[in-house]
Amino acid sequence: MSIQAQLTPEAESDKIFAAAIDQRLTQLLDAQIQEAATPNMAELWRRVAGAMRGGKRTRPMLVKLGYQVVSTDADARCIEVGCAFELLHTALVIHDDIIDQDFIRRGQPTVSAHYRDAALAQGKAQAAAEHIGHAAALLAGDALIATAIQVLANACNQLAAGERIVEVFHTAIQHSAAGELDDVLFSAHLKSASLDDVLGMHRLKTAAYSFEAPLVAGALLAGASNDVVAQLSRFANLLGSSYQIIDDVLGTFGDAAQTGKPNDSDLREGKMTVLIALTESIDTAAPVVQGWRDGTVSNDAMRALFVTHDIETQARQLADECCEQAREQLAGLPVRAEVRTTFRHLIHDLLQRNH
Repeated sequence: MSIQAQLTPEAESDKIFAAAIDQRLTQLLDAQIQEAATPNMAELWRRVAGAMRGGKRTRPMLVKLGYQVVSTDADARCIEVGCAFELLHTALVIHDDIIDQDFIRRGQPTVSAHYRDAALAQGKAQAAAEHIGHAAALLAGDALIATAIQVLANACNQLAAGERIVEVFHTAIQHSAAGELDDVLFSAHLKSASLDDVLGMHRLKTAAYSFEAPLVAGALLAGASNDVVAQLSRFANLLGSSYQIIDDVLGTFGDAAQTGKPNDSDLREGKMTVLIALTESIDTAAPVVQGWRDGTVSNDAMRALFVTHDIETQARQLADECCEQAREQLAGLPVRAEVRTTFRHLIHDLLQRNH
């Protein structure tokens, strides 16, 4: 079960909203294709449109849910704000694939992979083809972020809380970049990282833009008070932290057929995950972790070390603690019964997801 379960539209109003998001995204992407400065850029936008096709639209649904924390009215600007977050999400996913040097996501070729394969077909060497693929994807992500900012700014124009929503969006981008940088430096072992450092990285890299920003933006759009915004921020950060902890677990112990990526990729790439941080905090295991970093301990040996010390269970307990704190935070949020129920189901699904 994934986080999408309780955000998949079931009520008629949710289905209408989801359809409106998809329709608006199609319009925005078609406009970029039509207005592209060159045929090559138009083709890049087509690739981006393909990458966005079939997404779960979790972040737009969280914008709507944040709005419903405060108001039962409908507001067409929820669609624009939701689209801005979906565009941003796609950009950050594309950039993340470049950083991780991944060419497959959810079992499908990435934007980088399309350009790499085209270059290989024309006789380019592997390294040169991969460089071309990553360069094209980098530009696609940049163009998406610019479009997302423009869409959000237009939606917030002449809106009372408009400046705050734009600030939330900008902060989410900055925090995501900071979290990604920590991830790169920690994983390259250029900076030391404790468990708290890794959890902080998760909050910046994932919680900020995937949970906190869309929920808060939706609430602000509906006129939320400062107190509600603060409570919702804390709640969303806990959800995001739990999500990323489980993501770390699935990156090593998940079923590749369900997660869409090999379950040795995190170890192969030397990622500084919660699993590594927990293991390194054990005195007898720390030298083995250092050996893994130095290349004298194999990935299989690290996996065996995780099993020996039951690291998966410890990580899941951390995620459970985050969710328990989120439940406590939810209890203090002034929300309607149906919204509270949706949040409760979300918490449950975060812990039970398998991809």
